[in-house]
Amino acid sequence: MGWKDALLRMGTRSRWRWRSYSAVRPRMTRALRCAAPLLALLAAAIIVPSAWADDAWHFQVGGTTDRLNRGIDLSQGDPSVDVSANWYPGTGPFAGVSGWTVRPFPGISTGAEFVADAGYGWRTGDWSAQAMVLHYQFAHTPEATLLEYDEAGLEVGWREVVFASVTASPNTSYAGSPRTLALTYNIVGHYPLAHGFSATAGIGYYDLHAGLGSGFFYDDIGLNYQYRSIQVQLAYFGTQAPASIEAQFGPMLVHRWVAQVSWAF
Repeated sequence: MGWKDALLRMGTRSRWRWRSYSAVRPRMTRALRCAAPLLALLAAAIIVPSAWADDAWHFQVGGTTDRLNRGIDLSQGDPSVDVSANWYPGTGPFAGVSGWTVRPFPGISTGAEFVADAGYGWRTGDWSAQAMVLHYQFAHTPEATLLEYDEAGLEVGWREVVFASVTASPNTSYAGSPRTLALTYNIVGHYPLAHGFSATAGIGYYDLHAGLGSGFFYDDIGLNYQYRSIQVQLAYFGTQAPASIEAQFGPMLVHRWVAQVSWAF
């Protein structure tokens, strides 16, 4: 259990055609935002000697019965596969990228969601803290580009058991709202049990007042089992939203059991 478990628990062309700079700039900006953490990852690997240590690199592949982000269904109840690569020596700078197969809206083809992140971590005694920036990007799902956004977050953890975090996004848009400020507040608990089992529970609030005039709560409770580098989780995810938010999101706000399995190496 760490930052990402606690926090995230969010076209081709046949030929080149000249476009004015104003038309190309938005695509360039999105590409640069997505590439920035990857460039930071490469720079760290070149500049920081410990970047080449084997224990600083973490890779994971997995699958889940549904891709959820803060109580929002991003795969229409379909299974999703995921892959991630992260560089984090334990303290100091870190960076990574994760990807999932998604289908955010009914009637569209399956595409991909990517989350790139970079930040800095501290640890002292039983306490840990991480500050990071993230970029959420979609590929092969043109309709989902409206869901792309950037985010900054701060998390504080105690003994790898309790994590509290807050995030802020300046350009989040849902249900046709303008891109504006969105905030989240999260508390996640992870309690080790016997024989490789552990219990998890979390609750968060998604503050969308700036764009939609309200927000909603999301929560989960589940059981994990870890055997060496294999982890299996079964959890129930739910949301609690006012009628105005329910009307905007509809069935994208979930109340269901989700199973997932992952292999870390």
